[in-house]
Amino acid sequence: MPNHDRITAQRRGPGTFALGLVAVGGMLAGAGLRAEDWGGSIGYSSDNLYHGLSLSADRPVWLADLHYEIGADWVVGAGASGVRPRHDTPGSQITLYLDRRWQFDEDWSAKIGVAHYDWPGSFWREELSYDEINAVIGYRGRWTMSIAASPNATGTYSFEHSRTGLATWFELGFHQPIAGRLGADLGVGYADRRNTGDYNYRYASVGLNYGIGDAHVFLSGLWTSKVAADYWWDAPAQTAQTRSRWVASLIWAF
Repeated sequence: MPNHDRITAQRRGPGTFALGLVAVGGMLAGAGLRAEDWGGSIGYSSDNLYHGLSLSADRPVWLADLHYEIGADWVVGAGASGVRPRHDTPGSQITLYLDRRWQFDEDWSAKIGVAHYDWPGSFWREELSYDEINAVIGYRGRWTMSIAASPNATGTYSFEHSRTGLATWFELGFHQPIAGRLGADLGVGYADRRNTGDYNYRYASVGLNYGIGDAHVFLSGLWTSKVAADYWWDAPAQTAQTRSRWVASLIWAF
């Protein structure tokens, strides 16, 4: 990961650092843009998690990101990641995003961003494509608190009850350096999706990350509450009260 502030590196909160980086990526083009202002990442993960839920049905996926920094304050990017919606063939999620960053002093930083998510070619494209506004505030690169809201999220896979409405995600994260480039990450989150006909749910993550040159290795455990687990993984009602699994990722940043 390039040496940006942790708000940029963890722009998607606990759902992101549960993998280390569940960033989406792609291609941008422009004339007269300096090469040193470009950055990005490519990688491979055992699962594609976002806000505590799997976008790839617990299957390994590729990940990528390409972005351009406009001065010290703005970042524009695009990307793609492998996905596999339930009852659908494997495909890609495409994302476009624009972030505005602030470094208030040595301790405090913040970010506000907008993003558009699209799933071209998917049978569920109308349900899975949406827009998002997100905001993050960070303290000393250790604590992050974020909120993301989508005004046009749609209830997923629910023909009888799904509708388009406001969905919000609240997340709190903590990063602890251990030794050298080894660190630990903790996160908790809550999703409010009642306006879309989906269930509200809770999620949390704990993991280790280690940097080797421009490569980063992540190993994390993720917990998701039973309601979301039943709904998204076809789990029968008599199964465990929660959904837990381990995820490993390898990301190369440039």
